[in-house]
Amino acid sequence: MKKIKLYTILMVSVLLTACGTDKKIEKQANNIVDAVENNDISELDFIINGTEELAEDEELAEDEELADFFETDTEQGNGLMSKIIKHDTIEVKKVGKDAITYKITAPDLSNLFSDMKAGNVTEENIDSFMDDYISDAKMVTNEVDVSYTYENEKFSAEYDTEEFINALTGNMVTAYQELIQDVQNEISEEDNNEESN
Repeated sequence: MKKIKLYTILMVSVLLTACGTDKKIEKQANNIVDAVENNDISELDFIINGTEELAEDEELAEDEELADFFETDTEQGNGLMSKIIKHDTIEVKKVGKDAITYKITAPDLSNLFSDMKAGNVTEENIDSFMDDYISDAKMVTNEVDVSYTYENEKFSAEYDTEEFINALTGNMVTAYQELIQDVQNEISEEDNNEESN
């Protein structure tokens, strides 16, 4: 009888500890949801790109290309990320053993750069073009798994992935990569034409 009581007490404390940990992870997982809902670009940048100490350490520095999307926003508070994020919705779909699944709905910006090129956007009209484009864009939904660890009461999640940023920006990262590839192809064609002449 004593063994059964001891076993029951042990199981209850393990379950309560696990439930408490799950709540802590869920709370941490919702920090990024709150930052998006509040259009808090500084907090979003902090969650995704980490602390200043991390950025200063070359080995731990985050992907500069992804961090560039936040640069002017944190300084001015009204940059491209702010314009996109204010239309986003994000929710925690599931907290798993080592990954959090987020459902992110954002303006579809997958054709942004090709539409800019076709629309003859200039320095004078780029702000109004971007405002209208983002406001009028249809919405696209992506589900993204974010790996995380929770050890010694410390939560760490990999929000700085291309997949997560791409979902937050309505596939703009993919569009940007395609733009870079197109520019490289154009330069290569020009070089080949010059060599032929």
